[in-house]
Amino acid sequence: MNNLFFDLDGTIINSEIGIMKSLKYMYKKTLGYVPHDDATLHTFIGPTIGASIEKYDHVAPDDPFITQSINAFREYYQVEGWEEYTVFDGIYDMMESLKHADKEIFIATSKPEIFAKKIIDQLNMKDYVRHVFGAAEDESIRSLKEDVISYGIEKTSVELDTKNLVMVGDRSSDIVGAHKNNLKAIGVTYGFGDYDELKAANSEWIVNSPQEIAKLAMEN
Repeated sequence: MNNLFFDLDGTIINSEIGIMKSLKYMYKKTLGYVPHDDATLHTFIGPTIGASIEKYDHVAPDDPFITQSINAFREYYQVEGWEEYTVFDGIYDMMESLKHADKEIFIATSKPEIFAKKIIDQLNMKDYVRHVFGAAEDESIRSLKEDVISYGIEKTSVELDTKNLVMVGDRSSDIVGAHKNNLKAIGVTYGFGDYDELKAANSEWIVNSPQEIAKLAMEN
């Protein structure tokens, strides 16, 4: 594994507080109430907002409600929500180990690219992360993880050998997105997904800590 694409939410950062607040603001703005419990809203973290609204609010992909909801979500998220996160324990040590071993680190996230780049800058991770790839701001393109990964492979200036490129993420969408781009995947259980979800998605490896990611990269 010479190159690693990392998901952001649930893999590098714990963004639960900011996203949950933004989701509740979104529903109160659009519907006047929050139609889902916290456990359901928690599953919105990882996939795009539009995909989750389609799934849980039972609307068509072209329903205007999706655009209205995304705009409402951003009203809170772009001011306060994007900064309401913490970094998972062990992430900086993992990145230092990977950098020392000459591994290339990339971010491939369903979060809008503009916010992903701001977070990486704020965390002073630019010394570790070669490029940041994310969704389009309005989710009009690159709304699926498979599209973000494909975009990253095409966009990067680094010559990638896809046989030595893996995707690291905490949700089934990360694993499925990797496989649709003919990549193997490392699933992490310390984020928002769990072992059963990652196993069902046929993740090649499943780990419980950032340190295990670095160890896998050294051994494979």
